[in-house]
Amino acid sequence: MSREALRDFLRAVEHHQGLRRDAAQCSDDDELLALARRHGFNVIQRDLCDDARESAITSWFETSRIQRSFQSKPAQSNSSQSTPPQPTTPQPTAPQSPKT
Repeated sequence: MSREALRDFLRAVEHHQGLRRDAAQCSDDDELLALARRHGFNVIQRDLCDDARESAITSWFETSRIQRSFQSKPAQSNSSQSTPPQPTTPQPTAPQSPKT
């Protein structure tokens, strides 16, 4: 629940100039948390840590080459792509006469 409070607090800071000014004057996390509580947001230190960790992970995935493997490939209109390939069986061949 408090992570939602952190999101709500950050949204409020974005939309209210006075609150944004007060937040900018905070010199550390404790002052920022106290400001949030004064305005009715139940935010705790762990929320700030979790948010920082989540942001770091998101940033890593946005810049990593590994992200491409998690993206789905666009569908192709080729009909052979929509049905699985059928195994091929060798076709019998006519006996060949020996060449002399």
